[in-house]
Order: sequence, then structure tokens, then C-alpha cells
Amino acid sequence: MISIGAAGHVIPMFELAKAMKHHNVTFITESVAQNYIDFGSYRNSLSLRVIFTNESIDALADETKIENDLVEYFTNHSLVDSLAILIPTLARSIDAILNKTIQTLMIEQYDVIIAESFIKGVHALSNDTNIPCVIQTAGVKLDQFYINLPDRNSFLSSKQMSQLKYRIYNVACHLRLMGSIGIKLLPLVSTIFRSPPKIPGPFYNTFTLKNIFFTTTKCLHLHSIPPTLFPLSESSPYSIYLGPFIDESSIHHATNDLVG
Repeated sequence: MISIGAAGHVIPMFELAKAMKHHNVTFITESVAQNYIDFGSYRNSLSLRVIFTNESIDALADETKIENDLVEYFTNHSLVDSLAILIPTLARSIDAILNKTIQTLMIEQYDVIIAESFIKGVHALSNDTNIPCVIQTAGVKLDQFYINLPDRNSFLSSKQMSQLKYRIYNVACHLRLMGSIGIKLLPLVSTIFRSPPKIPGPFYNTFTLKNIFFTTTKCLHLHSIPPTLFPLSESSPYSIYLGPFIDESSIHHATNDLVG
């Protein structure tokens, strides 16, 4: 199982790992994940092993600083403006995780690869290793190109979407957001479309752009958010809803009616 270390990504993945009680699980993530999960309590587990992409003494402090700097930047800038900072940082994280994953696969045998949705190219790795793949997604995002659903920035109701003037307004909101994102992404094209790491060995060419875009291997997709909250534009036999994950550890001391 592989995941970036951000809280909203690694926590659902680790909950899935804990639920696989009758399987031997190797969990690969970043050191910063230790800020959200107590891995120490699983140190002596015979069925669950945790591997960090960087196991140096300063790794946790360094990655925590990077994450805090990102959060501070996001607080003072829009999501679109933050892409210029987020994408290069995310690319480095994914490179490190893929490096560690391939190194592990070269010396050990696994029955399935389960990856968090931000880790791209897993289907190509699945194809080259002949190991089935599963993609876990914490939440289903609305398709920005699916204009039959209200744009998240348009604040339209389903009733309003049945009226022509609001439909036009909704399309305008879609186009405006996509245009803004496109302008910000132009300087990042080389970062987005560069090939992930090439590691000497049998998987040296696995993550070439050709393999990533043209490999037809299908992965099973697991979603934590049910379709009643975030409807998919189309159904797929490769999509399964696990149901939402609720971290009850944060509400033990709450006394209101909601959690009572």
C-alpha cells in the first residue's frame, strides 16, 4: 500500500490497511504521516509493516516544515494560484514514493498493489509486474467538464439548473475556472508531463509517458465518499464505494447532541 503523507490521504489509506487483518501489509508513505498516525503502536505487528520514503533523523522535521509552508501559502492565496507551489512539491513526493515502491518490489513478492489516488502511473506498474492494482480515493470530485452538474463556485441548486439562464451562468463558471487553471498550468507543463523516476532494473521504462498514457490495464477504484454526496458523471464496474471514514478519536470529548 502506498500513499503520500498528507492527512486527508494517508489516514483513509491506513484505516484500510488496519482493516486487512488477515493479510500481510507493507505500507509505504512519507515521514510527515507520523504527525497524523501513531505508527509506533504497530511497530511490533507481524502483519503490518511501515516503510518511510526517507528514514533519516531529520526527515520528519523537514517534511513537516514543507507542509506547514504549503498550508501558510494556501491560506493567503487561491487554489489556482497555489498550483504553482503544490505541483512541484507533489511531484517530488510521488517520485520518492515510487522509488521506494519499486525498490521493495524488486526484492519482495506481493499479491496486490493498493495506491492512493494521487500516485499516478500505478496501472503501468501493475501491467509490468503482473500484480493487480487498486486505487483508493478519499472523496469523489465532481468532473469539471460535466456541465450538467452545478459548478462548485456557482452556488446553483438542482432546480435552478433546469432554467436556461442559470444553465448559461453555470457553463460560464465552468469555463472561467478551467481557463484560470489552464493559464496557471502552462508554466508547469514540463513538470506535469515529465516522466517519473527511472530506476535501474526490470522496471526502468515502466513510468515513461508512453506507458502511463497508453497502458490499458484497469485498476479497481475504491471511494470513501458515497455517491449521494458526490455523484459520478458515469458509473463504472471498476468503482466500489466503501463508505465515508470518520475519525472518532477527535470527538471523544465532545458533549453536543450530534455525537452524543
